[in-house]
Amino acid sequence: MSTSHLRPLTFGEILDGAFVIYRRHFATLFTTALIPLLPVALLWGAFGLVSGGNQLDSAAAGLTFLLVYPVMIVGMLLMWGALIHETAQAVEGRAMDRAEAYRVAFRRMLPMVGTSILFVILFAIGLIALIIPAFLVMIMLFAIWQAVVIEGKGPLDAISRSRELARGAWGRVFGIQVVSYIIVMIPGMLVGTVTAVAMVGAMLATGDPDAASDAVGWFTAVNNVLSILVSALTTPFMAAALTLLYYDRRVRTDALDLEMATESLATPV
Repeated sequence: MSTSHLRPLTFGEILDGAFVIYRRHFATLFTTALIPLLPVALLWGAFGLVSGGNQLDSAAAGLTFLLVYPVMIVGMLLMWGALIHETAQAVEGRAMDRAEAYRVAFRRMLPMVGTSILFVILFAIGLIALIIPAFLVMIMLFAIWQAVVIEGKGPLDAISRSRELARGAWGRVFGIQVVSYIIVMIPGMLVGTVTAVAMVGAMLATGDPDAASDAVGWFTAVNNVLSILVSALTTPFMAAALTLLYYDRRVRTDALDLEMATESLATPV
């Protein structure tokens, strides 16, 4: 896809376009997602070993969690920022550049942190107010990270921008989000089910409580690591779907296709 092909997309075209971007640039997108998550995977594996089934190591488990959580937040935000930049490059017909994507994500890290904090606060308020307002928050703020990474918005402006892009298309935005989440969740659920069944089988096979406790720790560690790896595998599709939806809304509300076509004609060859 290039800027000359920017146009309003149907529901199916957004999902199909996300699969096309994911398939054509799989190696780049997967490694971009994986690199920031590798420290998270290692720490989550350690957390599983020290916490799984052994109450005597609760202090070590708590310390490990305190180490994992900030690393996980930074890794996830770096991953999302870089993936959004790369999928934007694909949509606009430019070559993906992983180094540039990471640089952009690092530069926008603080606004992304602030935007994420505001999102969590608003979503929590929505949950307290009952589940429907929480869904509305999720719909209205579907493009907050795209606004931060692509348009360079700050947290408050990103929220306002996302609400503006979602206006008049709540059902469409919600539908894309739900279908994308289901597609992304299926591999993780399969991995979790397989490791849970294997863990129960190992516990039943060992008559020794200490051995069963060790088995819980190892399977928890394996499950934690696999969950991170699956996240690196599936998140690029979600990033592509939401970024395509973001561009679709900009074409419909801002006439972005005409704006970029005009800019390309005005650019000297």
